Amino acid sequence: MAQEKDERSRAPATGATAAAGAAASGATGRAGSRGAESTDEGGVVRTPPGRRRERYLIGRRSANAQPFAPSAQSMDDVVAYLNRLENVEIVKRISFGGTRPFSADGRPTDELVVVKLEDDRAQWLRSVAPPQLVIERDAPLRGADYWSTPLSSAPLAALLPLRAVATEVLVRVVGERDQPLARATVIVEGGGLPVQALTDESGVARLSFFGGSLEEIQTLLVRAPANHWDRVVRSPRLTSGTNTVRLRSLADFYQGFPGTRLLGWGLRLMDIDPARGRFTASGVRVGLIDSGCDNSHPQLRHVTRGRDFIGGAVDGWTQDALSHGTHCAGIVGAASVGQGIVGCAPEAELHAFKVIPGGRVSDLLAALGECLERELDLIHMGVVVDGVSELVAQKLGQLRERGILCIAAAGNTGGPVWFPAALPGVAAVAAVGKLKEFPADSSHAYSVSQVAIGSDGVFATSFSSVGPLLSLSAPGVAIVSTVPGGGYAPADGTSAAAAHVAGFAALVLAHHPLFQEGYSLRAGQRAHALLELLRASAVQRVSDPRRGGAGVPDLVRVPGGFPPGMPAADDAASMGAAVPPYWQAWPSGVPAGLMGGAGTASFY
Repeated sequence: MAQEKDERSRAPATGATAAAGAAASGATGRAGSRGAESTDEGGVVRTPPGRRRERYLIGRRSANAQPFAPSAQSMDDVVAYLNRLENVEIVKRISFGGTRPFSADGRPTDELVVVKLEDDRAQWLRSVAPPQLVIERDAPLRGADYWSTPLSSAPLAALLPLRAVATEVLVRVVGERDQPLARATVIVEGGGLPVQALTDESGVARLSFFGGSLEEIQTLLVRAPANHWDRVVRSPRLTSGTNTVRLRSLADFYQGFPGTRLLGWGLRLMDIDPARGRFTASGVRVGLIDSGCDNSHPQLRHVTRGRDFIGGAVDGWTQDALSHGTHCAGIVGAASVGQGIVGCAPEAELHAFKVIPGGRVSDLLAALGECLERELDLIHMGVVVDGVSELVAQKLGQLRERGILCIAAAGNTGGPVWFPAALPGVAAVAAVGKLKEFPADSSHAYSVSQVAIGSDGVFATSFSSVGPLLSLSAPGVAIVSTVPGGGYAPADGTSAAAAHVAGFAALVLAHHPLFQEGYSLRAGQRAHALLELLRASAVQRVSDPRRGGAGVPDLVRVPGGFPPGMPAADDAASMGAAVPPYWQAWPSGVPAGLMGGAGTASFY
């Protein structure tokens, strides 16, 4: 073995060899790396800049990007030379697309290597790597609807007292018949950092905050895990005893729900109504790249295909800790069981791919590769990345060339469209809301943007990403859908909006004559034609295209005589009740100053 290693060291340094050799000569070994670390008086190890190991991706640039470049070396060669470097760890290798045609050695058509190495060494590799290799950060993924402000950006020194003096608050959460609601989220904010806790089986949450008094609490937010509207109270008069908060059930707003069927306002706005014809999207395969899907829900038992790219367990994709993927799955394709919600495409074949929480770009790439291998028709992406990835852009281009349209959440920061939704050819979807579709004292009122409210009560949201990269907009406020445990919950976000568009697209793809004839073949023109039909059917519900893209798709306005036999929709809609004022976004997502008036110890 030593001889083999020595012979390889004398081989000419070309391609990946030169990259590895240059990186090795420009970085210290494991011992040197440890020696560069220092320990402070508290025993905390501090790593100098450039010495901390991060996760990186190494993959091949597509032939289209380098048409005159020489043939790339195999990833086996890359791995072999990386293994010779000090302080470099091969985390995993990801193969896509089977083996190369006519290949005697069985090499995969595409492969990625995930490594841990120091930033300065990664820079060396980039500077000397052959043009066929892409070396980029394996950045973390985040749910598009759960983007948070980093703690490092908060003025901690000003907010935290020198001595911790705790003030305890007890909040009891009950439903309309005074039944205690377990695992409800309770958040208080005011005079410092927000504090949150979950209620126990008796419905009581214990919250401790430091350096302030009960009178300084400005906002109280309470949210049950299912079947209730959340509630926001401004300037609550909390006491040192137990403070009771009562939540309204969904049945109080939607009579008989979930025992009766609920045709959500989002489907009504897009003219998706089962009573108008049997359009089920049977035969269309949709990939959901999100947090998994709890298929024990009565309306999601038909979801039997999925994969967990985080933990790797066979049934790991059915465990949805965030509820996010389950909520989107219900919007796209909740089954028709005579009660509960109505899904956009109830007979579509859903494939749930779990990449959050804890996933990275490499997991997104693996999920996209799985979509390609399974020959899906549509992909819904409810995740975002801080930054860009050439490898993700390349993979999405391959999917589009195979006729697979990717529909992505634009993001919930109120700023520019996030990656990967910002890529050309990806349908970036913003969220809109509608007045009178949620209680005035719920957090959904916080999403109303007074600057863009249409005559039919549809409004652009205060949280949705904006800009010229938006393709479409869709309902994304107070959307009631499935959640783990068999219940239902209303939620806001561009992921819910993108799920509406994905379900809408499944209907068009399954039933429009264009895709039964000229565009039945899986090619790039198929994805392009589908996206153009969605845009052509869209109605400008808000006046600013930077907030709504081409508009909200409408099923009866799809060009080409589709859908047959359905009467035109009536656009008339009542304006709705008075809109609560618009409030500036608060970094943690808790609407400071959402409700007017003072509260009491029992919030009924």
